[in-house]
Amino acid sequence: MRRIFPGSITAYSQFGHLKVPKSIRSICPDCKDKVEFVLKSTYQSSKHGLMTESACPSCKQSVPFVIITKEKETQPNVYIYDPQSSTDPSSQIQHIPRIPEELVRAYKSAVSVHLTKENGATAVLAKRVLENVLKNFLGDKAKGLTLDQQFEILPDHINLVKPVTSLGPLMASEGGLHKMLELESEMDDEMTELTMDLLEDLIQYLFVLPGKIEMTREQIEKKLN
Repeated sequence: MRRIFPGSITAYSQFGHLKVPKSIRSICPDCKDKVEFVLKSTYQSSKHGLMTESACPSCKQSVPFVIITKEKETQPNVYIYDPQSSTDPSSQIQHIPRIPEELVRAYKSAVSVHLTKENGATAVLAKRVLENVLKNFLGDKAKGLTLDQQFEILPDHINLVKPVTSLGPLMASEGGLHKMLELESEMDDEMTELTMDLLEDLIQYLFVLPGKIEMTREQIEKKLN
């Protein structure tokens, strides 16, 4: 799910005491065109919100929208269903370039087998995923090495700081983004969404993912001891 910020809502209608979006300008999850969605007024209502859909004017695909309501708030939170923005890796990896197809297949197989509670098969496929991840960065240097040896040399073959340092030119004082952040020029709806995506990605990369890996490692060690 990807949040729709108020600046992308171009028109509203009334649903009971709620002011709900009538049209939304956003990027289509299917064709990636920036279009104006006109939401259907036939809502599926639940205790915590509403669900509706809209056809993309460009590719004609039906796209779900979720409107989350909160008590005593007249302005709901709005989300568009976008598999690419999902935090589930199996949804994300197929949209990211340069990921080997073999790794994608191995991970999806591991997920599928895990859901069937086949623990032995999950272990076999988990090892295959780890081997594919390491092979992607180490290449022939992985041959003859155990998994722990491969992880030990991995930092020498992958530039983990590049995603962060590549942001430097974006923040240059004479650059367009810097001027928008300093309110020297106007930030439109699309740039606002992209900037919020960047903030989320940066926090995930620097804080959330390292923290999650560390906590999972500690839990595995505790389980083994």
